[in-house]
Amino acid sequence: MTLCKHLARVAAPAALALALLATPALAQTRPSVADPVGYYFPQGATLDPAIPSPQQFLGYPIGSRYTRHDRLVAYFEQLAKVSDRVQIEHIGQSYEGRPLVLLTLSSPANLARRESIKAQRQQLVDPAAPIPADAPAVAWLAYSVHGNETSGGEAALLTAYYLAASQDAETRRWLDQAVVVIDPAQNPDGRDRAANWHNAWGSNPASSDPADREHVEPFPGGRFNHYLTDLNRDWLAIGQEDTRPKINHFHQWYPNVQIDFHEMGKDSTYYFEPSPESMESPLLPKSSFQANHWLARFHAQALDGLGSLYYTGETFDNFSPIFGSTYPDFHGAVGVTVEQASSRGLVQESVNGPLHFDFTIRNQLAIGLASVRGAVEDKDRLFALQKDFFKSALKQAADYGVRDWVFGDAADPALSRRLLSLLLQHRIDVRELSRELTVDGKRYLPGSAWVVPARQPQFRLAHAIFEFTPPVEGDVFYNGTSYAVAPAYGLQYAASRSALPAGAAVTAVPAAEGGVVGGAAGYAYTVDLRDFGAYRVVGDLHRAGIRLRAAFAPFQSAGETAHGRGTVVVPVAGQSLDAAALHAQIDRLGREHGVRIQALATGRSTAGVDLGSDNVRALRSPAIALVMGEGVSAPEIGSAWFAFDQHLGLPSSKLEPAQLGRVDLSRYTSIVLAGGNYAAVPEAAVKALKDWVAAGGSLVTWGSGARWAVEQGLATAAIKPGDKPAVERLDFGSQRDVFALRRVSGNILSADIDLSHPLAFGLQQRAIHVNKESGLVFEANPNAYLNVVRIDDKPRVNGYLSEANLKRVAGSTFAQVVPAGQGNVVVFADDPVHRKYWHGTERLLLNAVLFGNHLNPIRQRGE
Repeated sequence: MTLCKHLARVAAPAALALALLATPALAQTRPSVADPVGYYFPQGATLDPAIPSPQQFLGYPIGSRYTRHDRLVAYFEQLAKVSDRVQIEHIGQSYEGRPLVLLTLSSPANLARRESIKAQRQQLVDPAAPIPADAPAVAWLAYSVHGNETSGGEAALLTAYYLAASQDAETRRWLDQAVVVIDPAQNPDGRDRAANWHNAWGSNPASSDPADREHVEPFPGGRFNHYLTDLNRDWLAIGQEDTRPKINHFHQWYPNVQIDFHEMGKDSTYYFEPSPESMESPLLPKSSFQANHWLARFHAQALDGLGSLYYTGETFDNFSPIFGSTYPDFHGAVGVTVEQASSRGLVQESVNGPLHFDFTIRNQLAIGLASVRGAVEDKDRLFALQKDFFKSALKQAADYGVRDWVFGDAADPALSRRLLSLLLQHRIDVRELSRELTVDGKRYLPGSAWVVPARQPQFRLAHAIFEFTPPVEGDVFYNGTSYAVAPAYGLQYAASRSALPAGAAVTAVPAAEGGVVGGAAGYAYTVDLRDFGAYRVVGDLHRAGIRLRAAFAPFQSAGETAHGRGTVVVPVAGQSLDAAALHAQIDRLGREHGVRIQALATGRSTAGVDLGSDNVRALRSPAIALVMGEGVSAPEIGSAWFAFDQHLGLPSSKLEPAQLGRVDLSRYTSIVLAGGNYAAVPEAAVKALKDWVAAGGSLVTWGSGARWAVEQGLATAAIKPGDKPAVERLDFGSQRDVFALRRVSGNILSADIDLSHPLAFGLQQRAIHVNKESGLVFEANPNAYLNVVRIDDKPRVNGYLSEANLKRVAGSTFAQVVPAGQGNVVVFADDPVHRKYWHGTERLLLNAVLFGNHLNPIRQRGE
């Protein structure tokens, strides 16, 4: 069967009910309203009238308005009640409390043996096991990971309905030979943000004017989740609650085909893979990308039948496992990005004529059904592809120069457990470390460190986490070319060419051990910031009104316990709580967050400074404001919001840029300015910021936000000018290639950090990795004490970086503190919490607000 010109018949009662739903004005112009079955579904489709269509259930034709998430879920629950082809699972919930659901569609016989089919999927990805004889193919259809790419969620309604209601022989064959898993809304918070906007500002008749308010979403738009995360780039890092459940279920099903439905600019057409050869991951076998051509022929037939314009082989990449369309590629599946031109409203003018919402939905529906068809038609070679993928992974691992990786740090159990959890969620084989060892000068202890064998079926994904990207040639990369997670954590890890002492397989993250060590303190408690989890304890103590101090020089207490710079000290005296209540509160927080807290009986140290020293300074309680609104980079400021909420446990006020000149800034100790365009910020707001900094405030900024701060005279940092390219004759057709080669986008660079500076408190190694996402480069400040993080003169580079850009960035300052009056401006060249998993440099942001009034160097006499 081909998906072609949609003229269909359906039972008379259903047709009558659908016709009654159509409004007269729209019925005259849109066939999706006058005859939704004929418009959306394949020619000659016979649909079971006992199965309610989305239009019947919702009370309006699909494509005539935007469906809220709760109504999506309600319809799927109804389908599961009335159809023996449908099952629904609630697998989690979003940050705003919306349910995350998966729909499973197949024949009643297959659904009755669903658990045994899942067991077969585990057998399929086991290199030593045979291909199961009676296993159905699995097609996973994932919609609306970007919430304002809304045609996907509506198409999910129609796709599920068709598979549940179709009486055609071919559909029955699909369901006999395949299981279809539908994730209808990967980002329900963002989707509702967009749907509510479009519904609130839609007109009747609809306005196609691109400037109409319906088509222009305000900050932050619906693309991102609650914490303004791009969830399509979270598959590897698993930094968000929205991501974890689908990763778990992905590994239960191991799909053969996975389609990630997206939208793009209104003036485009439709894109599906294969992607350009230059954008293929060098880690994956060529067969993984050749398989995209198999599925492409079904997609082409579907859109040819509709007469819809489309293209392939351009722009989008298969390079990194961070995406919903490439993570499957790293598991032997055929992962595909599809992109539909977006109407961002009911209809919008485009270069191709009026672009209607229902038209975009129909294309997505056609591609979804074509993907199921392709999974069935190519089932045998898809199974062979997946089996060969994991077999070849073992061979590739055996030929690789690394035998094992080891990671973990007894001083930082929180991040050690976090990385272990990440590996287990990805079903990567992890082993207990059976004895103490030292690799590359780093000490690893059993119980706080673990071994990851390279020789395992998940070698390629483990490589993606621990190793730098294999060298690539410059080309038009859609995204960054570096994505390793371990360097971003700032946690000690190492690769070994020889086998390490490994014990039993680890199946669960060990329980965190925390609380006060040493009983009730007679003098003070200490919280060690080397443990990333300690930041949450410190934040909770601030919120509770507990007075805190911090050591700006190391000391050693009785019992030979060493305390490094940044150790937070909680004196027993001078608190609003009595000694017993203080102990109970601190012990509870330590247990709750899995952080060990030391009790001290005396302020006298056996080495280093005593606790009453001027080097043990009182901390002010942070009051944080985030500049968040039009012009601001949503994912960048969202990273700071997430860090303060989740890892520091302190609230942050969210201010529109225009508010800076109108609100009382004196209530804030730190203001955070992420990347963005601040051209609309009035002069009065700039003056208010200058006055606030001079009075003792700490402005923390990065990227284009830092550039704006420098240009406005808020910070005296020097930006290194770009080298003027030589005047040369270039071919007009080479523009995209030249632009790509000159840009900086997603590189991991080696750098050096001053461990004695408060921004670095908690870090243990001078060698650090930073993420370089932009072309902004700071010159070193003449005051040598202000250059906190300096990129190496000959940096180790992960990902593509042109020679010219490498020359510019080498030896530059990544983070510096610029004093201004009693306050300071902290400038980062790039987002220190990039995509919410760069914990190594996230510490610098957390320290910036905890120690904001202690960042300036001491003044010499006479200054």
